[in-house]
This record gives sequence, C-alpha cells and structure tokens, in this order.
Amino acid sequence: MITYDHVVKGMLVVDSQGREIGKVSHVEPANAKIADFEEAASVSTQDPINLILTAIFGATPRVPKEMSSHLFRSGFVKISGHGLWSGSRFAGFNAIDRVDDHHVYLSRTVHQLDAM
Repeated sequence: MITYDHVVKGMLVVDSQGREIGKVSHVEPANAKIADFEEAASVSTQDPINLILTAIFGATPRVPKEMSSHLFRSGFVKISGHGLWSGSRFAGFNAIDRVDDHHVYLSRTVHQLDAM
C-alpha cells in the first residue's frame, strides 16, 4: 500500500494512460482523528467542513468540499497542473498505483480524477 512517506513534493504525476498531469505540491497523510471532528461538527452551527479543516490545520486548505472527508481519511496528494490555467487536482492515496524515484503513477485517468 502506498503511504505518504513514499510520495515527495515535486514528483511528477502520471495518469493511468501515461500522461504527465502535473507535480505533487502537497502531501497530506491520512488523519484517523477526522471522525472526532466530524462528530463535533455535526452538533455545531458552523460549517462542518470548515470546522474540521480549521481544527486540523488552523486554516482551511483549498480542498473541494464534497471530497474533503474522503481525502482526509485516506490521505491525499495535491497535484499542481502544468500551465497557467491548469489549476490543481487532488488524488487520494487509494488512487496511486505505484511510485518510483521521480514519479507518482495513478490508477485513474485525469478525467476520472476530475470526476471524483
């Protein structure tokens, strides 16, 4: 199983069709305490996702709201795309097929990653 210590900031990310889609710009290990924050958030009047992320990081990272719980439970990498308009993508560690010295190889296409 791939874990956060296998992936290093700056590695090139390749999708399942062999396309380079960007570089790793952030590595976030799985967080087992996320369930505690989700429970606390369910009784709070504050937005649950922001409450969780603020409690963990002190500030809200730019993780898509609908993906955040899954990503923080499994751990994830943030991928900065090539080019001015490419933006960022997120891949949970379960979407990583393998890692070598310079590359992270995904088990999904870039389009499947974007659809998550």
